Amino acid sequence: MMDLIQKYQTGIAFVVVVIVLFGAYQFFFAPSTQPVLQGTPTAVSGPDQDLVALLFELKSIRLDPTFFSDPLFQSLTDYGKDLVAEPIGRVNPFAPLEGAPAVAPARTR
Repeated sequence: MMDLIQKYQTGIAFVVVVIVLFGAYQFFFAPSTQPVLQGTPTAVSGPDQDLVALLFELKSIRLDPTFFSDPLFQSLTDYGKDLVAEPIGRVNPFAPLEGAPAVAPARTR
């Protein structure tokens, strides 16, 4: 048996390489036999459907304005803080400061 394998070693290697190349071609380049679209398309699907349903729910909400005149609502305290406009910084924050001495980069040997 070993004599037979050694005798036809080149032929067996050639057949194995041809089989591997054919398998790679079939896997990467052969056209697919499955249809591109499966099932019937719907108007809205997936996460979009959830969003649309949520928007319709929110649209149907009605707020009773008497809620704001309730003494319990009136007794709530606002702990919010006003935002104060801050001055804008430098145009280039990485540029050297004005009046500061320029520092030369360290030399490496």
